[in-house]
Amino acid sequence: MSTAATLRHGDLVSLAGAFGINDVTKTMLGGSGGAIESQALGAAIPNGGGWTFNNLGGPTSVRSDGQRGKVLFTPQDATHYNAVRRYDPGFAIAERRYVYKAHYVRNVLLLNGAPYTKSYQWKHERIHWQDSVTDSDVEIKVHNWPTSQGPITMVNRSANDKSTYWGGAAADSNGGWALMEILLYTGTQGGNDGKLITRVHKNGRTTISHNRQAERIYADPNLRLRYFVEQNYFGNFGQLEDGVDNTAPKPQVRELWSDDSQVIVGNSATAGWKRVELRDQPQLANATIRELQDWSRWNGGILLHLNTGGLARGTHDLFLVVIDGIDANGWDVVTHSQPVRVQVD
Repeated sequence: MSTAATLRHGDLVSLAGAFGINDVTKTMLGGSGGAIESQALGAAIPNGGGWTFNNLGGPTSVRSDGQRGKVLFTPQDATHYNAVRRYDPGFAIAERRYVYKAHYVRNVLLLNGAPYTKSYQWKHERIHWQDSVTDSDVEIKVHNWPTSQGPITMVNRSANDKSTYWGGAAADSNGGWALMEILLYTGTQGGNDGKLITRVHKNGRTTISHNRQAERIYADPNLRLRYFVEQNYFGNFGQLEDGVDNTAPKPQVRELWSDDSQVIVGNSATAGWKRVELRDQPQLANATIRELQDWSRWNGGILLHLNTGGLARGTHDLFLVVIDGIDANGWDVVTHSQPVRVQVD
């Protein structure tokens, strides 16, 4: 365990406190020693740990990014599109369960070597009751329409019980890395006591995009959300400018880059939104730096290997913050913050 005054990526850190027990099923692709960093550059990442790669989407490989180090890279072409990565926690998510899904992402669309500037659709991700990318009832989807509507969050509860939300902020083509988040509380069957909040952190600012009010999530007793799907479907290019099914030139380069995909599913009615992050300010509304943290133990105290993610080289005075849910406006409730000095070589 590191006792040095300055911490580095991968150092073991202990947070002392009475943080309770965090009974969750969780995964994180990134971080020190994770599924991304353990692979060689250029290698295809293998299936495992609940994750499936290269199913429609692909080929997914490990690349080096100037900001975030080792990341996942997936191109789109005529054969490989739509589903990039899927995670199965191993069970259907019950009523009254808290779920957190997040990952850093950026897309690159180039037409004749320059960023594509017209409207397009990016099917970003979904939480589905079946292992599928087919639009159907009982799922949550996040789609983006940059330069037009922005992100759209759709809640399909059953064949005749749906809702749609749009607005907020989303990752742009060639717009740099953005942290995309979904916070879900499934609520009770047929009740309006669920929650669905989507957030985006980019350019040093977190925006709460959608739906802070009480929401009905489950309406079909036979279908329960289970599969987490990250997509690289890019389409509908220039539809607003040039019309549907237009023949205008489309971007030849279509890439999706991803890092630190994290899923946390509560195994009880009180767990699932508790997390740890590395920030430059404890409160989310003021934080310009955010790096997700995975933990190896959460039982009273917390034990984790530090993930410096996309921090620039140099010395940083930051905070490890312990989060216990969200407030009425969708901001994190921070119950503990520990100052740390971090060195990135």
